[in-house]
Amino acid sequence: MARTLQARIAEGLWKIGEALPTEQELCAEFGVSRHTTREALRVLAEAGLVRRRQGSGTEVIADTPPALYRHQMRSLSELLDYAADTRLELVPAEGDPLELAPEGLTLAPGPGPWLAVEGVRRTLAGGAINFTRIWLPAAYASILPEFEGGARSVYDLIERRFRVRVAEVAQEMTGATLCPRSARALGRDAADPAILLLRSYLDAEARPVLVSASWHPADTFSYSMRLQRDDTAGM
Repeated sequence: MARTLQARIAEGLWKIGEALPTEQELCAEFGVSRHTTREALRVLAEAGLVRRRQGSGTEVIADTPPALYRHQMRSLSELLDYAADTRLELVPAEGDPLELAPEGLTLAPGPGPWLAVEGVRRTLAGGAINFTRIWLPAAYASILPEFEGGARSVYDLIERRFRVRVAEVAQEMTGATLCPRSARALGRDAADPAILLLRSYLDAEARPVLVSASWHPADTFSYSMRLQRDDTAGM
């Protein structure tokens, strides 16, 4: 039953934002119990295709299952690989760049004023991964036309053009809700839970080269870490 409903959603029988038939109607059509119908709707909800609301029915929120993003990066070279395996279309962010920074993100003084750009990062197949906002010194703005298509990372382009070197990336991950812009771009509700990933790209003197914030829908984000034993540590 779940597969049939998923196929109908993919075919456009119910558009995003429309409601599925009621449980009673689905029970009658498929000749199944209410328990079976609810289980099928649960499967669709876990796949990220529908949202179930008590008293409001079941709403279609996607026509294909959203991509699951597994965060597993251990080096700057893996960040480059990540950029090559995804696409990010950037547009200028509306508003004061400093006021667009989420709580917990500090924009330290850089070489001149900050510029903010933003967009949805997608898999090569087109599935949405996250909504990303990037702050970079306005002096580096000339690299943005080269970024069109998003096959390379912004920091890699900055390094090549301006002969600066990113020595480290400070990263913080926190629970949040989708900001209004990310919710609209991802087709979600602003109250939906999210994982907010903050990164500061620093040069050898700890000066910011660029800063980014990425809002990941919590139900499509997975984080994995691999730790090696340090035999010098006490038991």
